[in-house]
Amino acid sequence: EERITPAQPAPVPAPQAPPPAAPPPAAADDRMVSIPAGEFLMGSPEGEGNPDERPQHRVYLDAFRIDRNLVTVAQYRDFGAARSRALRDQPLWNADDHPVVNVEWEDAAAFCRWRGARLPTEAEFEKAARGGAGTRFSFGNDAAGLSDHAWFAANSEGRTHPVGQKKPNSFGLYDMTGNASQWTADWYAGDYYRRSPPRNPRGPSEGRFRAVRGGAWYMQAEWNRAAFRSHSDPAAVYDGRGFRCAAP
Repeated sequence: EERITPAQPAPVPAPQAPPPAAPPPAAADDRMVSIPAGEFLMGSPEGEGNPDERPQHRVYLDAFRIDRNLVTVAQYRDFGAARSRALRDQPLWNADDHPVVNVEWEDAAAFCRWRGARLPTEAEFEKAARGGAGTRFSFGNDAAGLSDHAWFAANSEGRTHPVGQKKPNSFGLYDMTGNASQWTADWYAGDYYRRSPPRNPRGPSEGRFRAVRGGAWYMQAEWNRAAFRSHSDPAAVYDGRGFRCAAP
Protein backbone atom coordinates (compact mmCIF):
# COMPACT_ATOMS: atom_id res chain seq x y z
CA GLU A 1 0.00 0.00 0.00
CA GLU A 2 1.40 3.36 -1.00
CA ARG A 3 2.21 5.52 1.93
CA ILE A 4 1.16 9.15 1.67
CA THR A 5 3.34 11.64 3.50
CA PRO A 6 1.33 14.59 4.73
CA ALA A 7 2.48 17.95 3.43
CA GLN A 8 4.78 19.81 5.78
CA PRO A 9 3.86 23.38 6.70
CA ALA A 10 6.03 26.02 5.10
CA PRO A 11 8.61 27.47 7.49
CA VAL A 12 7.55 30.73 9.03
CA PRO A 13 10.16 33.42 8.37
CA ALA A 14 11.60 35.17 11.39
CA PRO A 15 10.04 38.57 11.93
CA GLN A 16 12.13 41.50 10.77
CA ALA A 17 12.10 45.01 12.08
CA PRO A 18 10.38 47.34 9.61
CA PRO A 19 12.50 50.08 8.05
CA PRO A 20 12.00 53.57 9.43
CA ALA A 21 8.82 55.08 8.08
CA ALA A 22 9.15 57.95 5.67
CA PRO A 23 8.51 61.28 7.38
CA PRO A 24 5.34 63.24 6.56
CA PRO A 25 5.40 65.52 3.52
CA ALA A 26 7.06 68.84 4.25
CA ALA A 27 3.76 70.67 3.83
CA ALA A 28 2.39 68.79 6.86
CA ASP A 29 5.60 68.77 8.90
CA ASP A 30 5.18 70.52 12.25
CA ARG A 31 8.96 70.69 12.56
CA MET A 32 8.85 73.56 10.06
CA VAL A 33 8.02 77.23 10.60
CA SER A 34 6.21 79.41 8.05
CA ILE A 35 8.02 82.54 6.88
CA PRO A 36 5.67 85.09 5.30
CA ALA A 37 6.08 86.48 1.81
CA GLY A 38 7.54 89.95 1.48
CA GLU A 39 10.65 92.07 1.18
CA PHE A 40 13.69 92.24 3.40
CA LEU A 41 17.04 94.01 3.23
CA MET A 42 19.74 91.46 2.33
CA GLY A 43 23.47 91.89 2.91
CA SER A 44 25.46 94.50 4.80
CA PRO A 45 25.72 98.28 4.39
CA GLU A 46 28.93 99.99 3.28
CA GLY A 47 31.56 99.91 6.00
CA GLU A 48 30.26 96.72 7.58
CA GLY A 49 30.91 93.06 6.93
CA ASN A 50 32.82 91.55 4.02
CA PRO A 51 32.86 92.58 0.35
CA ASP A 52 30.72 89.60 -0.71
CA GLU A 53 27.91 90.89 1.55
CA ARG A 54 27.55 94.05 -0.54
CA PRO A 55 25.79 95.87 -1.99
CA GLN A 56 22.98 95.65 0.50
CA HIS A 57 19.77 95.25 -1.52
CA ARG A 58 16.04 94.64 -1.22
CA VAL A 59 14.83 91.12 -1.99
CA TYR A 60 11.25 89.86 -2.29
CA LEU A 61 10.63 86.21 -1.37
CA ASP A 62 7.49 84.17 -1.73
CA ALA A 63 6.28 82.51 1.48
CA PHE A 64 8.22 79.40 2.45
CA ARG A 65 8.75 77.03 5.35
CA ILE A 66 11.99 76.15 7.08
CA ASP A 67 13.00 73.69 9.78
CA ARG A 68 12.73 74.96 13.32
CA ASN A 69 15.99 73.16 14.17
CA LEU A 70 19.09 71.82 12.52
CA VAL A 71 18.77 68.21 11.33
CA THR A 72 19.97 65.95 14.15
CA VAL A 73 22.15 62.85 14.18
CA ALA A 74 19.12 60.69 15.03
CA GLN A 75 17.05 62.10 12.15
CA TYR A 76 19.85 61.56 9.67
CA ARG A 77 20.37 58.00 10.94
CA ASP A 78 16.71 57.20 10.14
CA PHE A 79 17.23 58.55 6.64
CA GLY A 80 20.39 56.48 6.22
CA ALA A 81 18.58 53.30 7.27
CA ALA A 82 15.68 53.98 4.89
CA ARG A 83 17.90 54.84 1.93
CA SER A 84 20.96 52.66 2.65
CA ARG A 85 23.08 55.77 2.99
CA ALA A 86 25.83 55.54 5.55
CA LEU A 87 26.15 58.06 8.34
CA ARG A 88 29.70 59.36 8.33
CA ASP A 89 31.64 59.14 11.55
CA GLN A 90 30.56 61.85 13.96
CA PRO A 91 32.78 63.56 16.53
CA LEU A 92 32.90 61.71 19.85
CA TRP A 93 30.93 64.52 21.47
CA ASN A 94 28.11 64.47 18.89
CA ALA A 95 25.09 62.68 20.42
CA ASP A 96 21.74 61.86 18.79
CA ASP A 97 20.20 65.23 19.65
CA HIS A 98 23.16 67.22 18.29
CA PRO A 99 23.22 68.57 14.73
CA VAL A 100 24.50 66.00 12.26
CA VAL A 101 27.86 67.15 10.85
CA ASN A 102 30.45 65.77 8.42
CA VAL A 103 27.79 65.81 5.70
CA GLU A 104 28.50 66.48 2.02
CA TRP A 105 26.21 68.88 0.14
CA GLU A 106 24.66 66.06 -1.89
CA ASP A 107 23.92 64.05 1.27
CA ALA A 108 22.15 67.06 2.76
CA ALA A 109 20.17 67.65 -0.43
CA ALA A 110 19.19 63.96 -0.57
CA PHE A 111 17.96 64.02 3.03
CA CYS A 112 15.75 67.01 2.28
CA ARG A 113 14.36 65.34 -0.87
CA TRP A 114 13.54 62.27 1.23
CA ARG A 115 11.46 64.53 3.42
CA GLY A 116 9.69 66.07 0.43
CA ALA A 117 11.66 69.27 0.96
CA ARG A 118 14.88 70.92 -0.26
CA LEU A 119 17.77 72.98 1.04
CA PRO A 120 16.99 76.68 1.59
CA THR A 121 18.34 79.29 -0.78
CA GLU A 122 20.82 81.83 0.55
CA ALA A 123 18.12 84.51 0.49
CA GLU A 124 15.65 82.30 2.35
CA PHE A 125 18.25 81.46 4.95
CA GLU A 126 19.16 85.10 5.57
CA LYS A 127 15.54 86.23 5.79
CA ALA A 128 14.80 83.43 8.25
CA ALA A 129 17.99 84.10 10.25
CA ARG A 130 17.17 87.80 10.59
CA GLY A 131 13.83 86.99 12.18
CA GLY A 132 12.32 90.13 10.70
CA ALA A 133 15.11 92.38 12.02
CA GLY A 134 17.38 94.63 9.99
CA THR A 135 20.19 94.53 12.55
CA ARG A 136 23.53 92.70 12.51
CA PHE A 137 22.09 89.89 14.62
CA SER A 138 18.47 88.81 14.93
CA PHE A 139 18.36 90.29 18.44
CA GLY A 140 20.11 93.62 17.71
CA ASN A 141 23.49 95.09 16.84
CA ASP A 142 25.40 94.34 20.06
CA ALA A 143 27.35 91.07 19.97
CA ALA A 144 27.22 91.00 23.77
CA GLY A 145 23.82 89.29 23.50
CA LEU A 146 25.08 86.50 21.23
CA SER A 147 25.71 84.00 24.05
CA ASP A 148 21.97 83.87 24.74
CA HIS A 149 21.21 82.93 21.15
CA ALA A 150 24.15 80.93 19.80
CA TRP A 151 26.92 78.45 20.53
CA PHE A 152 30.10 80.03 19.20
CA ALA A 153 33.81 80.25 20.01
CA ALA A 154 33.30 82.11 23.30
CA ASN A 155 30.89 79.63 24.92
CA SER A 156 30.84 76.33 22.99
CA GLU A 157 33.76 74.63 24.78
CA GLY A 158 34.97 73.43 21.39
CA ARG A 159 32.00 71.31 20.29
CA THR A 160 28.42 71.26 19.08
CA HIS A 161 25.51 71.11 21.52
CA PRO A 162 21.98 69.66 21.42
CA VAL A 163 19.77 71.62 19.04
CA GLY A 164 17.27 74.12 20.37
CA GLN A 165 18.99 75.00 23.65
CA LYS A 166 19.55 78.69 22.99
CA LYS A 167 16.89 81.38 22.56
CA PRO A 168 15.03 81.31 19.24
CA ASN A 169 14.69 84.33 17.00
CA SER A 170 11.35 86.07 16.53
CA PHE A 171 10.31 83.53 13.88
CA GLY A 172 10.75 80.74 16.44
CA LEU A 173 13.87 79.33 14.77
CA TYR A 174 16.80 77.91 16.74
CA ASP A 175 20.51 77.83 15.92
CA MET A 176 20.18 79.93 12.79
CA THR A 177 23.61 81.13 13.80
CA GLY A 178 26.11 79.21 15.85
CA ASN A 179 26.33 75.50 16.75
CA ALA A 180 26.86 74.34 13.14
CA SER A 181 27.07 76.33 9.92
CA GLN A 182 24.66 75.18 7.24
CA TRP A 183 24.59 74.20 3.58
CA THR A 184 22.28 76.15 1.27
CA ALA A 185 20.94 75.24 -2.17
CA ASP A 186 22.89 77.97 -4.00
CA TRP A 187 26.16 77.99 -5.83
CA TYR A 188 28.43 80.69 -4.41
CA ALA A 189 29.77 83.78 -6.18
CA GLY A 190 31.44 86.64 -4.35
CA ASP A 191 29.92 89.23 -6.66
CA TYR A 192 26.44 87.71 -6.90
CA TYR A 193 24.73 90.57 -5.07
CA ARG A 194 25.69 92.93 -7.90
CA ARG A 195 23.56 90.96 -10.34
CA SER A 196 21.03 88.97 -8.33
CA PRO A 197 17.34 89.33 -9.28
CA PRO A 198 15.11 91.25 -6.86
CA ARG A 199 12.56 88.40 -6.57
CA ASN A 200 13.30 84.90 -5.29
CA PRO A 201 17.04 84.78 -6.15
CA ARG A 202 18.46 81.28 -6.40
CA GLY A 203 22.16 81.96 -6.81
CA PRO A 204 24.38 81.54 -9.88
CA SER A 205 23.49 78.81 -12.39
CA GLU A 206 26.82 77.07 -11.83
CA GLY A 207 29.97 77.29 -9.75
CA ARG A 208 32.73 75.51 -7.92
CA PHE A 209 31.56 76.10 -4.34
CA ARG A 210 28.22 75.92 -2.56
CA ALA A 211 27.12 78.77 -0.33
CA VAL A 212 27.23 78.15 3.41
CA ARG A 213 25.35 80.21 6.01
CA GLY A 214 25.13 80.61 9.77
CA GLY A 215 27.97 80.65 12.26
CA ALA A 216 29.39 77.61 14.03
CA TRP A 217 30.71 76.51 17.40
CA TYR A 218 34.29 77.46 16.45
CA MET A 219 33.53 80.88 14.90
CA GLN A 220 33.99 84.30 16.45
CA ALA A 221 31.00 86.60 16.98
CA GLU A 222 31.65 88.55 13.77
CA TRP A 223 31.13 85.39 11.72
CA ASN A 224 27.76 84.82 13.37
CA ARG A 225 26.10 87.92 11.86
CA ALA A 226 22.91 87.30 9.85
CA ALA A 227 24.51 88.61 6.64
CA PHE A 228 27.75 86.61 6.92
CA ARG A 229 28.46 84.43 3.87
CA SER A 230 30.81 81.50 3.47
CA HIS A 231 31.36 78.77 0.88
CA SER A 232 32.77 75.27 0.54
CA ASP A 233 33.53 72.52 -1.94
CA PRO A 234 30.31 70.44 -2.12
CA ALA A 235 32.25 67.25 -1.31
CA ALA A 236 34.01 68.69 1.75
CA VAL A 237 32.89 67.64 5.23
CA TYR A 238 33.57 69.41 8.53
CA ASP A 239 32.69 68.77 12.15
CA GLY A 240 31.19 72.25 12.34
CA ARG A 241 28.77 72.11 9.40
CA GLY A 242 25.28 70.68 9.15
CA PHE A 243 22.02 71.71 7.48
CA ARG A 244 18.27 72.17 7.73
CA CYS A 245 15.52 71.84 5.12
CA ALA A 246 13.02 74.24 3.57
CA ALA A 247 9.86 73.91 1.49
CA PRO A 248 7.38 76.15 -0.36
